[in-house]
Amino acid sequence: MRPPGGVRRVFRLPSTEVRLARELDEEVEFHVERRVARLIADGVPYDEARAEAMRRFGDVDDLRTYCHDIERAHMQRMQTAERVESMIQDGRVAFRQMRKSPGFSFAAAFTLALGIGAATALFSVVNGVLLKALPFPGPDRIVQITGLNANGDVLRNFADPTFEAIGARNHTLDAVAEMNSYYVIVSNDGEAMRLSASWVSRQFFDVLGVKPAAGRFFVPEEQQRGAAKAAVISYALSQRLFASTSKAVGARLPNGSSFLTVVGVLPKGLEYPPQTDVFLARETEVRYPSYTAGNWRLLARVKPTATIEQAKQDVSLVLRQLKAEVGENTITVDGSVVPLRDQIVGQIKPILLLLFGASGVLLLIACTNVVNLLVARMAAREGELAVRVALGAGRGRLIQQLLIEATFLSLLGCAGGLALASGGVKLLLALRPTSIPRLSELGVDWRVMAFAVAVSLVVAFALGLVAAWRGARGDLRSALSQSQRSQSGGVASYGVRDALVVVQLSMTVVLMVAAGVLGHSFMELITTDAGFRTKDVAIVTLVTETGEFFAPADERITRRSQLLDDAAALARRTPGVKSVGLISNPPLSGGGADGGFLMLENASEKISPSDFERMFKDKSRTGDAYYRLANADYFKALGIPLLTGRFFDDRDRRDAPHVAVINASLAKAKWPNESPIGKAIEFGNMDGDLTPMTIIGIVGDLRDGGPSTDVTPMIYGYYRQRPGNGGQFSVVMVTPSPTTTLTTMRRELRRARPDVPARYSTMDEAVAASVATQRFMLTLVGVFGALALLLAALGVYSVISYLVAQRGREISIRVALGARSADILGLVIRHGLMLAVVGALVGVAGAFSTTRLLTHMLYGISAWDPAAFGAVVVLLAVVAVLASYVPARRAARIEPMDVLRGG
Repeated sequence: MRPPGGVRRVFRLPSTEVRLARELDEEVEFHVERRVARLIADGVPYDEARAEAMRRFGDVDDLRTYCHDIERAHMQRMQTAERVESMIQDGRVAFRQMRKSPGFSFAAAFTLALGIGAATALFSVVNGVLLKALPFPGPDRIVQITGLNANGDVLRNFADPTFEAIGARNHTLDAVAEMNSYYVIVSNDGEAMRLSASWVSRQFFDVLGVKPAAGRFFVPEEQQRGAAKAAVISYALSQRLFASTSKAVGARLPNGSSFLTVVGVLPKGLEYPPQTDVFLARETEVRYPSYTAGNWRLLARVKPTATIEQAKQDVSLVLRQLKAEVGENTITVDGSVVPLRDQIVGQIKPILLLLFGASGVLLLIACTNVVNLLVARMAAREGELAVRVALGAGRGRLIQQLLIEATFLSLLGCAGGLALASGGVKLLLALRPTSIPRLSELGVDWRVMAFAVAVSLVVAFALGLVAAWRGARGDLRSALSQSQRSQSGGVASYGVRDALVVVQLSMTVVLMVAAGVLGHSFMELITTDAGFRTKDVAIVTLVTETGEFFAPADERITRRSQLLDDAAALARRTPGVKSVGLISNPPLSGGGADGGFLMLENASEKISPSDFERMFKDKSRTGDAYYRLANADYFKALGIPLLTGRFFDDRDRRDAPHVAVINASLAKAKWPNESPIGKAIEFGNMDGDLTPMTIIGIVGDLRDGGPSTDVTPMIYGYYRQRPGNGGQFSVVMVTPSPTTTLTTMRRELRRARPDVPARYSTMDEAVAASVATQRFMLTLVGVFGALALLLAALGVYSVISYLVAQRGREISIRVALGARSADILGLVIRHGLMLAVVGALVGVAGAFSTTRLLTHMLYGISAWDPAAFGAVVVLLAVVAVLASYVPARRAARIEPMDVLRGG
């Protein structure tokens, strides 16, 4: 392939076609003139002789074209052979050059390995999370249906009547299914086991488009109310319990007073919803006629004849028609569809792309460093290149050799980068933030390797062009004579290398400021008072009900209270435990109910069903809050202060008036000018108990969802009075050794209640999980920033060392004229500091634009955090001074006579 004309002009390459045409014209003219000469010798006048010669010669243009084709084909064969041979020769030369300069080769390859490794590791995450197709046939046609309320809030859960309306009225969906996830309790070898379960409606597997790896899916007889419990299990569970898919089919798992019969096993690698062990038929459960009982997510598969946009419009029309028909009975006013891939990775996508961009910046910094090394090396090799030109080497040949040398370096960097990327992937898996989906699909596969090779080839081409521009341009023969007089690389080299270091420093500032802003935000986050004790807390979460959620309230409360009393007594007997509390959903657990409540005149106020509907439309008599069940010791254990009133006590029996404790935010929001003590509320939608609750106390606020979340209004009911709406409860223990305490509790609980599944955790683990995404971001950007700073320091060091070497004669003269060591030190260090200042100014301007992208990830500080910007500028200046100091000391010790004699 011929290089473009622009490239030929830049590198002064000859044009083969022009030379070939010129030679062919000369050849034709030679033969014509010879024939003309013979005719003239025979006595023919010149004009007639030339005309006759041209006539006998034939069509010159056809001949020229014919000869040109032959010559070009021949030239191409020759050029191909010569090019292959020359490339082999240049490969040998490049290999000898690398052996000749092992320090340079190692430094360049290692620098490239850092950049390529970081970019490849991040690409493996982008590849596994964002690029890989979901493991379903036609994954782009699977969508999740979402709704919108009057405030524009997105609603992901729907009620049964809404699901049925969408399924019956749409024209663009092949199948629509509803699903909800919870858990089931089964026995295995006599010990109760909690499994993650999903209740899925009839068309769920049609939506996914999958076939069972063994057995079958549900048949109609298993998809009706009251049918025997059939289960489809995941491949992972089949291996864990039965070590085989075929053995799993037909197995019966004890589930309370009945069994789950396994009828099928899903294919390996199919994990949706994530971490689901068991799939059960939704039709076996109660169907609710209310349009506000939104407990189900809706999945659908778009018809091949429809587009996603048409499906959006179709679903929107159905939901708007439904709103017009049922009015205030539904809060859903509109809706849309979201591709399942976007729903799964939508939130994490901007973060991953931002990190991928940061790795790209690090790669650019690494390349800049290598370019700096190459520029210095080209200056030193001008003499060698001039000798090659003098011996007949063309500029094209020189460019080819430099490209091959750059390719060798880049491929070495690629090999090192793949090794670093492999280690980086293991580090990312170790961090494993739960907020990032599909992490199990991370790995260095063929696509990741192809990315690394492609990046390496692009880098090699760019580096080769830079080396060629620096090494093959200009008059190399004159450089040969100059090199005999001086080894100076020229003033231009200073400027180029200084500019490269400034670019490198400015990009380093951008990365360092991003890391500094994230680090400052993270410190603000982890030092925020969450409103409850987070240290020395152990938590045991017990399953208190095994699916009989519709048993009488008294029966449920009695059974749960007995179990929790036994567990609390066991906890108090455990060595080291200082206090024990009970709570339905502890902070940071990610669960718990929330909804609207009604404010009553008093607990004895009589309200008819029609009054309820009217009052819930009156905003002055309603509120929204989170709902928890607890005992008094829970507040004491977690250090949640009682602000006024009292906690629960023995007066609050099951048959006594029901009581509640609220937090300060709720008290201030709903009763701003009066005390809420003695006020009554009705919160029956949360637990099915319509008995009003009288407020007896106000406690301090807490951030239930983690340090980065806002304080939420909270209502605590007494666990001995209310049935609750969930099947689990937690025992919270304060102990100096949470891990040891949990080990003891695990052993004793298994011995005392093997029929009750339990989970064991610490509050420290919950806190760490709540800030995992921020820690993940900080770790990666921090590593990139540290590597960038290291490369920048090396860049400053190499430039200053080069400066000292090139200005040795000048420095010697200064010393000879009386300059002191301090003067030389100051002269050299000022140069390094000047580069740092210019780089910092450019970098700060870039950082102002870049850190705006981090705004939604920050907590407690702004994107233009002055502390982070100031710290980075000072750090860069210190690093620049330190990197300049070593060559400056070397310059200060120069002996003038030695240099002058050597010159």
